[in-house]
Amino acid sequence: MRRLVTIVISLVVLVGVFSLPALFYSTGGADDGSYEETTITRYQATFDVADNGDLDVVETLTVDFPIFGKHGIFRFWDRTDPGDDSARRTVEEVAVTFDGGDVPFEEYREQGGRYQVAKIGDPDSTVDIGSHTYEISYHIDGVLIEGSGASPTQLYWNLIPSGWRQSIVAADLTVNLPAPAEEVLCTVGVGEGTPCTVEGEGTQQLSISASDLARNTPVTLQTGLDVATPAAGNAVPWSPRWDSVLGGSLLGLGIIAVIAALAGLAGLLLARRSYESNPQFPLMYAPPEGIGPAQAAYIFTEKIDREGYVATLLHAAEKGAIDLQKDGAAWTISDKGGAQGWTGLDPVTTSIAHLLGGPGTSFTAAPKDVEAGKRLKTEIASFEKATKDWASQGQHLVSAGLGGAGGLLVIAAFIAAIANVFANPFNVTMLGLVPGAFCVFGAPLLKTGASTKRTRSGRDLWSRVGGFRRVLATDSSIERFDFSGRQELYTAYIPWAVALGCADEWAAKYRTEMGAEPPTPSYFGPGYAGFYAGSAISSMVSDFDSTVDSAISSYQATQSSSSSGGGGFSGGGGGGGGGGGSW
Repeated sequence: MRRLVTIVISLVVLVGVFSLPALFYSTGGADDGSYEETTITRYQATFDVADNGDLDVVETLTVDFPIFGKHGIFRFWDRTDPGDDSARRTVEEVAVTFDGGDVPFEEYREQGGRYQVAKIGDPDSTVDIGSHTYEISYHIDGVLIEGSGASPTQLYWNLIPSGWRQSIVAADLTVNLPAPAEEVLCTVGVGEGTPCTVEGEGTQQLSISASDLARNTPVTLQTGLDVATPAAGNAVPWSPRWDSVLGGSLLGLGIIAVIAALAGLAGLLLARRSYESNPQFPLMYAPPEGIGPAQAAYIFTEKIDREGYVATLLHAAEKGAIDLQKDGAAWTISDKGGAQGWTGLDPVTTSIAHLLGGPGTSFTAAPKDVEAGKRLKTEIASFEKATKDWASQGQHLVSAGLGGAGGLLVIAAFIAAIANVFANPFNVTMLGLVPGAFCVFGAPLLKTGASTKRTRSGRDLWSRVGGFRRVLATDSSIERFDFSGRQELYTAYIPWAVALGCADEWAAKYRTEMGAEPPTPSYFGPGYAGFYAGSAISSMVSDFDSTVDSAISSYQATQSSSSSGGGGFSGGGGGGGGGGGSW
């Protein structure tokens, strides 16, 4: 249940992050006032509206280029329609000619896919000074919308959009309709604007003329039609604000949802392959034979930490192989008997003998000791490797699923999901649900030990270690331990309690059972004389770990320093938004 709640919350957070672009959606901008050198001396356009509402347009623009250096013009279209929030006026079948011949042009989208752009011209050549003619043709599905007056249907369209940066000397516009035009309105400019003269009301062809249009001045037409309103083209059930989040297609969003579900299933299956159910932990009053505290902790948690190294030193000291002495903040580890002292100890414990050079030799670690830090860093890395090698070579742990690659895939998926929000290359941030779902359902692959799985022998050892830990950690009121006549077991098991993370519980158990403070181990040395045993254990582990950490940090510091919508009629308010300029 807890895992399910975590998954649901994670998915909700992801969807919230993917929806951020909707919060910053802008419905418009401001003219930057930059000077446009070219002028459209004549703007001719024919708009053919079919019975099904589809629109075919041919725009013939005569553009005056007064200077050298221009490569051509650009035309852009606004896919949103203030008269219909669900409609997307996607421009298709764009074709362009220049002075009657072919011309290269590049199509792309801007601002989350809201604007379609045709960049017309050759970047490697410029247009000659003088007048040149561009013919731009295109198709848009389903532009007719429900009527706002007596007519059931209307065309509400910017015949000249408000985004043209050039001034326009003269415009001649022809609109061919599927039914006679009714209640015709036309205006020049944004808002109330200036009425324009329309010829052909009551017929299927309207002619509009305009002249001396300043830059960013639209010519807008609204006319009723006595026909049933056809289906809108490229309609989606969300407002334009959500386009950069959900995309421009309901089908596309559905496909993303299906792929995201499959990605989540893949993550779940990979996570399941790495999952291990806990075995039974029958009470064990002694640790498994043949292993040391480090192996026990590793087989139990599949983790190796510095406390495991400290516990191994304590284990070696308890067995008489070494002496541990504390002098101020410094620690001295001494070899007591050479090879003979290490005889009979497990291979991981004997691996720490590398730190010393034989009988009578010692190693001192002190805070800020760079050389000691360098040596400890190497020795601890060697200790960790020895522990892992013991588990793999003994066939107690084997690779699970994709091994370490599983966790890397989850990290990569998370990065991809977040990167998609900022880059949004496909103008659909919700596409991030695909890697995001894999990341959420595959998150257990990031857990320590997810890349490995215990074999039958490993599970048996896990069960016995877990049973021994129960004895060390469980409150005496639940599981008793008879210390009578064998108090020495308390100190013998301290290294195991440290490795298994229950040293304080083990001390508390002795205190409860015996009604006295537990004894301080002799191998703690005089530095902890007078301590209660429970606090001595915690203090010793903390002191040693702090010393090791300080020494290693001092060494690492030397390395880093050396390496350095709307109702009513108004100008510019209909579909067909866009404009253009030169480049």
